Amino acid sequence: MTALAKTLPGRRSHARVWIPVGRIVLAIAFFALWEFGSYTMGREWLPTPEATAARIWKLATSGQLARDTLVTFSEATLGMIIGASLGSALPFVLRLSPRLMKALEPFLSAAFGVPKLALAPLFILWLGIGMPTKVVFVASIVFFLMFYNGMAGVLSVDPRLVAMARVAGAKEWIISREIVWNTTMPFLFSGLKIGLPRALSGAVVGEFIAADAGLGWYINNSRSLNDITGVMAGVVVVTILVILVNAALQRTQARKLAWRPVARDMVV
Repeated sequence: MTALAKTLPGRRSHARVWIPVGRIVLAIAFFALWEFGSYTMGREWLPTPEATAARIWKLATSGQLARDTLVTFSEATLGMIIGASLGSALPFVLRLSPRLMKALEPFLSAAFGVPKLALAPLFILWLGIGMPTKVVFVASIVFFLMFYNGMAGVLSVDPRLVAMARVAGAKEWIISREIVWNTTMPFLFSGLKIGLPRALSGAVVGEFIAADAGLGWYINNSRSLNDITGVMAGVVVVTILVILVNAALQRTQARKLAWRPVARDMVV
């Protein structure tokens, strides 16, 4: 047992060294493949990394990149807050009424199966082409991701633990906060890991349909002008945003779930 305890920290330290190295190697391989693809297909079909970086720099120095990024990020953030809040809270409410949970289950499944893109024309009709349309579109996507992950967490709560807490005289709100919430939190973080990239992509797709600003608008406008470099620059910026947001979420998860060793080991 002592030998195993001494070996595990060494393996973890070794992994923490090699994981960043592996990421760098993969990044180099990706850019090499990108360069090769541009050379093979032609720059009119796939711009080089250098041309894409130059376009991003041009957009940054002109101020357009900051404006469009702020618009898309604001839409994704507001939609994420609304969708995640409602989707995370509903499982806790339904937990108090199993009959209501059973009654709503087919309707929630049906609503989840409806293509959200098909609802976009209705959102535009009701809300116009401004930010509210994209916010509602993003919220409709994130809501179900958070709801089903949260429901999985609620259903995984050990009923024996809840029964013991009730016998000890714990109020229902204390059980929800101390037992159900702590059990469900890892599931909610899993939902956030899926929901945050979906929120950004949902905002971009919403801007494809109707917008006059944002990264999605810039990508769509570049496409209409046959500006492949502009399209690629927009895609790269969205990808960078997703990477940064995911890194911030991993750090937050490591702090909030510090009591779970697996959460610490997975974040480098």
